[in-house]
Amino acid sequence: MDVRIERLGVRLGGRWVVDGVVATPPSGALTGLLGPNGAGKTTLLRLVAGLLAPEAGAVLLDERAVHDVERRERARRIALLEQDSSSALPLTVREVVALGRIPHRSAWGADPDPGAVDVALASASATHLADRPWAQLSGGERQRVHVARALAQQPALLLLDEPTNHLDIAAQLSMLDFVHRLGADGTTTIAALHDLNLAATFCDHVLVLAQGRLVAAGPPTDVLTADLIHEVWGVQADVLTHPRTGRPLIAWGRATPDRRPGPRG
Repeated sequence: MDVRIERLGVRLGGRWVVDGVVATPPSGALTGLLGPNGAGKTTLLRLVAGLLAPEAGAVLLDERAVHDVERRERARRIALLEQDSSSALPLTVREVVALGRIPHRSAWGADPDPGAVDVALASASATHLADRPWAQLSGGERQRVHVARALAQQPALLLLDEPTNHLDIAAQLSMLDFVHRLGADGTTTIAALHDLNLAATFCDHVLVLAQGRLVAAGPPTDVLTADLIHEVWGVQADVLTHPRTGRPLIAWGRATPDRRPGPRG
C-alpha cells in the first residue's frame, strides 16, 4: 500500500501533538517511527489508521484520503496494534486472534479464509498458545497474540505501536525480523519503536519526531547520527558500524544535564 502524509496536524488538549508532518513511508518496507516520549508517535499512528480526524492536512492511502475509505474496507486493509490492547472477556487465544477476521466475514459469519487464524498464530510463533485462556498469559505472550490478531486481518498496511513491549531480546529480534520480511509480500509496515539499535537493525526507513514535528526521515544509516541523537534525545552517543550487518550500531554515552530534547531550529 502507498502511504502519503501531507502536512498532517492535530491538537489534543489545545496543544499541537502532531504538527505539519510531511512523509512518504516506502511501500512494502518497514518504517520505524522514532522519537522521545510525548513526541507524537502514537497519535500519528492513529491518524494514519483513520481513528483520529486531522485538523490539518491528510493521510492518503493509494491516493485516497483515509477518511474517504469506507470503514469496513479500512478494517480489511489496515491493522493497528496499540500499546495497551486488552480484553476482559473469557476468551481463548484462538478466539482473540479470530477477532482479526471479523472485517472479512460475510453477513452470515462465513470466513473466506478459515485457515488464516492458524497461519497468523504460526507467523507470530504463538501456535502453542492457541488453546490457552487469554487471561492466563504473560505480558510477552499477550504481545505475540496481539501481533497474530493483527496479522489475521491480512492487512496491506500494518501499524505497530511498540510491538516489542514485554518481549525478551530473542523474541524482539524474532518479531522484528518477521515483520521486516512481510515486505516481501507487499505489506507496508510502520512501527513506533523506542530502541534505536533495533530500528537501525531492521528498519528500511525511519521517521524521527520531536514535539510533534518531523525532524528527519530516510534510511537509518543517513538519519541516526550522533548529532541528531543529541539534538532530539539529549543523549551523547557514538554511532559505529556493525561488523556483521554494516548498519549503525549506537554506543550510548550519557544524558546531557538539564537539556530538554526537542526539534532542531
